[in-house]
Amino acid sequence: MTSIADELESVFDVIRQPVWAVDADHSVRYANPAAAEAMGYGRPADLLGTDGRPATASGQPETAGVPQTAGRPGPVRGRGALTRVDGSLLPVEWTLVPLSRPGSDAALYVFLPLAEPALAEPAPAEPALAEPAPSGRCVRDEGSPFPLLAHRQVERQHQHARTLQHTVQERIVRALLGLSLARQELGTAPARAIGLLHDVARDTEEALAGVREVTDALSPGALRAGGLPAALAALAGRCPVPMTVSGTLAGRLPRLVESHLYLLVAEAVERAVDNGRAGRVRVTADLGTSLVVTVVDDGAPPVGAADLAALAALTERAAALDGTLKVRHTPGTGTTVTAVVPL
Repeated sequence: MTSIADELESVFDVIRQPVWAVDADHSVRYANPAAAEAMGYGRPADLLGTDGRPATASGQPETAGVPQTAGRPGPVRGRGALTRVDGSLLPVEWTLVPLSRPGSDAALYVFLPLAEPALAEPAPAEPALAEPAPSGRCVRDEGSPFPLLAHRQVERQHQHARTLQHTVQERIVRALLGLSLARQELGTAPARAIGLLHDVARDTEEALAGVREVTDALSPGALRAGGLPAALAALAGRCPVPMTVSGTLAGRLPRLVESHLYLLVAEAVERAVDNGRAGRVRVTADLGTSLVVTVVDDGAPPVGAADLAALAALTERAAALDGTLKVRHTPGTGTTVTAVVPL
């Protein structure tokens, strides 16, 4: 039987993310060059035999243990720190992935170094936000020279990047590992190799679905191919609550207008569902002398800081198109967001 290092080095030696494998006693049996560099060692072999468990916020080794591989469970995730060779701490988010190796409970640690030194990173305080300007003027955070829309876009891009970094990358890592193991098993245990290839196919399909989800969030394919009506119909299909789309808009609009209006509707629907706990959403897009887009939900009124931030960002997005945004809540009925954009 080949060693863990033999199985993994061809897959993970070229990956820039720190990775190491541990046995049932948490002893490191393989480390890639990125792990050695992050930990301050001259070569990966210097990490072999060390305790591979990250420390918790209290400074104690993680006690979750190596997950059993029976039934191929999902990864275990956490946050902690690694102790570098000079004694300093490297804050990380880690994922522990079980390895399907017969007769052992080996597992693979995949680490994401964190920029902040704190082990337990508190959530940032919500900034105090003013009511969205009804005139459609560009709303700015009082303490920042940048428009709130820019902050909102950076936040969304950060969330999408984290999805790629974790969900998608972790599944691709597992797919690469499964392919490597299957390649070695094909000559000796065909039945086992078939099982490994089945797992790889499943992980690859889920990774592809994750890539498509993030891609659609950044730039929907339906918007590029069919314009705003097609993109709104696709959004309704993904909405977690019933969502209807209607209106007289049927053709294409300028690309910038389509992009902003799609994001405006997507963010309004997200606010209604996540913050307003809406159970139903209705979107209309009517084209006349101006384009009027309306998002109606049956949820709670927008009163919290997160609601005000979302509505201020929507106001600024409408203003970027020289349009206006109005928000009205009727008790017992719900909230109506109306954007009017001159064309």
